[in-house]
Amino acid sequence: MPALITYYSFTFGLWVWRKGNRGGGAGVFFVAALGLVMSVYSIFIRTGF
Repeated sequence: MPALITYYSFTFGLWVWRKGNRGGGAGVFFVAALGLVMSVYSIFIRTGF
């Protein structure tokens, strides 16, 4: 599920970037990456899986 949310956020960031809002696109990319990293951390590293 986190991968799907990241994909949706990334494609939205691309759309925003192409519309000329580079700051907004970069912010969406950052939030998408942060969400994926935190999900992987909490699932695999923190629980010791």
